[in-house]
Amino acid sequence: MAHFGVVRHSSGALEQGLEAHQIADALGERGAVGWLDLEEATSEEVRALEGLFGFHPLAIEDAQNPETRPKIEEYDNFLFVVTRGINHNPGATALDLIPLYVFLNRHIIVTVHPRPMRSVATAIERLRKHPELLESGPDRLLHHLLDHVVDYYFPIIDGLEDRVEELEDEVFQRPTDGLLERIFAARKEAAALRRSLGPLREVLSNLVSGVPYVDDNCRPFFRDVHDHVLRLLDELETNRDVLGGLLESYLSQVSNRMNAVMKRLTALAMIGLPFTVISGYFGMNFEVMPWLKQPWGIAAATILMFGLSTGAFVLLKSRDWL
Repeated sequence: MAHFGVVRHSSGALEQGLEAHQIADALGERGAVGWLDLEEATSEEVRALEGLFGFHPLAIEDAQNPETRPKIEEYDNFLFVVTRGINHNPGATALDLIPLYVFLNRHIIVTVHPRPMRSVATAIERLRKHPELLESGPDRLLHHLLDHVVDYYFPIIDGLEDRVEELEDEVFQRPTDGLLERIFAARKEAAALRRSLGPLREVLSNLVSGVPYVDDNCRPFFRDVHDHVLRLLDELETNRDVLGGLLESYLSQVSNRMNAVMKRLTALAMIGLPFTVISGYFGMNFEVMPWLKQPWGIAAATILMFGLSTGAFVLLKSRDWL
């Protein structure tokens, strides 16, 4: 388990490298604020937050469930926020979506996540370079965290948009094997991103409208992050519509190619039909058959078969069936 603990004392001094119980003790000082980040925490370490900071057991339970959907909940002494961050892993075949659980009150912000997150690491690095960030309070630090979380969605969605453009070119120019699978993979990725960003929009809407432990002067900052999320969702919606159109176009092209093949096979069958019919007719076991005993019978039947087949070929060619 990796963790980061920092407290800013009322004197302005910043104390780093603290354990959870040390932060809880330091917050007894008037005016002190802190941040505790728990990465890959055990169940016992997460449950200990209830006794150390008075967090509600239902929120503690949600923080241990990786399937908890993004949301915001108000409790008597803290605010509980759930969102999903994303790591940008170039070349990865699946999205690296990571749940982020945030406990917030006037004195502390506690973040819990099961795996390393670039957005949290960026916020920690920024705090180390600018210790005065904690002076504005934990709610301002929450803004920085959510801002970094949303920022890391941009390269993922930009990459998805580039893939959609490549698929669009391929569908209408030179379809290759595996194209349908790549279209479905892109649609699945867009759906996963929307399931993550859609609830985050509601979370930010609540932060903008006003919730406990978030000062009014922070609301414009959350509004800016909310605007970024709306922009991302608009891009996702556009890409999803394009992918839907590409899927329909690809299936239509496959159907058209199949129809063209069937048309050509039918044309070939029609050309060969005179041979089958005439040879079958003269192959019947009757004693009396026209041309059967004539010396020119086989030549006449052959000319008739080739003549009818040639006529069928000319007719089908004139109608562009061949």
